[in-house]
Amino acid sequence: MSRRKRRANRAVLGGLCLMAAALCASSMGFAQRATTAAAIAGFVLLMYGVHLGWSVFYDSESDGPPS
Repeated sequence: MSRRKRRANRAVLGGLCLMAAALCASSMGFAQRATTAAAIAGFVLLMYGVHLGWSVFYDSESDGPPS
């Protein structure tokens, strides 16, 4: 479980950094398509990390044996 949590954290932080880099690059006037593609890739990476984080939270513990 800790591996999935660590992977989720990396994906979220990587996605945020990629989106921030795309925002900075687009403000400096770099290629529009490249910055748009980088922002979309960052958003997808962020959503992947959120999905992993949710699965870590959801599968964290069982409620015990069925009654």
